[in-house]
Order: sequence, then structure tokens, then C-alpha cells
Amino acid sequence: MKFGGGKSTTYMGGGGSDSPTDLRSFLGEGTDINGEVKFSEIMRVDASISGTITSDHGSLLIMEKGRIKATIQAGTVEVSGIVEGTITAKSSVRIHSTGRVYGDIYTPALTIEQGAIFDGKCHMLDGGKDQTAKKSGGAEPAKH
Repeated sequence: MKFGGGKSTTYMGGGGSDSPTDLRSFLGEGTDINGEVKFSEIMRVDASISGTITSDHGSLLIMEKGRIKATIQAGTVEVSGIVEGTITAKSSVRIHSTGRVYGDIYTPALTIEQGAIFDGKCHMLDGGKDQTAKKSGGAEPAKH
């Protein structure tokens, strides 16, 4: 499935000049999706999603009503709701005070606000290196 819609310029977080600025997808409360969701730019989620969520460079905003049981891969991820699964973000992950993340996070930058819950491991990635090699290869050997 690929979702897209009208343009809006709402964006929850700050970011560099590379950050998307147009809200292109909105999955509202009462929506349940099982499967694969692909998006570009910014996607706001107030829905329940099970499966996979992917974007090459987009920003995923999981709002307080959002309930995600999925493998997530995106440019940036902001969590105000609940995520169960692995998050891989090329730029950053932010868990807001109402956010709950149960699973591992792969990202070069992680922010956890006071009151948030994170139950998992964080793997800090080097933004310039291949992320899949680090994920599948485990720890790199020590250099002497």
C-alpha cells in the first residue's frame, strides 16, 4: 500500500534542512492496517498498524493515539504513542514524554524525554556508514 494525500505544512519536530516539511499522509484514529506501509515526506499516525513501515528519508510521527506493532525504517521517527518492534532511523529517534517503545532502536541520535518508556537496546549508528552491515554483522572487532 502506498498512502498519499493533500499537502499541509504541519511538522512536530525540529530538524536539519534535510528534514521533510510537508505532511503528505495521515492515518487517523479508528484505522487498523495490517501489512506494509510505504511513505515519503511526513506521515502522521493516530491509527493502529501491524507489519512494516518504510520510507527512504521521510519522517514518521506516531501520535498519542498511535499503536504500532511493526518493523519501522525511516529517516526520522518521533514517538508519542506506543511502538512494539524494531526502529531504524537514518537521522534520529525522539521518544516524547507520552511515548512508549518496546524494542530495539538503530539510529545515530536518540532523544528520550522525561516520562517516556524505552524497553530495549539502542544501537548508535554512524550516519555515514552502511546501517545494514552493522545490524546484521553485530559488533565490529576492536582495532589495535
